[in-house]
Amino acid sequence: MALKKYCARCGCNRLVDITETYCKAHARTNAERNAEYDRAQRDRKAKAFYNSAEWQTARAAALARDTGIDVYIYMTEHRVVPAVVVHHIVELREDYSKRSTLSNLISISEATHEGVIRQAYSRPDTKREMQEALRQAVRDYQKVVAGGG
Repeated sequence: MALKKYCARCGCNRLVDITETYCKAHARTNAERNAEYDRAQRDRKAKAFYNSAEWQTARAAALARDTGIDVYIYMTEHRVVPAVVVHHIVELREDYSKRSTLSNLISISEATHEGVIRQAYSRPDTKREMQEALRQAVRDYQKVVAGGG
């Protein structure tokens, strides 16, 4: 007999296979979840920017400048971790004019973005400290890459 658990949908008491999260009635595809998020919450101006050639160019420039590694981890822990995210130090909703400014972008890994940065950005006092730490990491890394550090 296969192991079962309850559907993760609040109030649903249907049993599902242990490898599944939701029952058939409550399962949604990623596309359906994204479509719902687009309708209800996503910032349309930001979404348009992230789909633009301007962003693709700025993102590629940041990754090239940072040699494709997580600059924050490299400067704080001296480890080389591949970067997959280009993060806006000052977020789009804070200052849209800095959206493509290279000095406002830092290459980081998904783990750094979801962990360290998201946690620091959740509170105004720690957000400002993290923004300055990210700016400093970019400056220091540029010195290292240039051979001066």
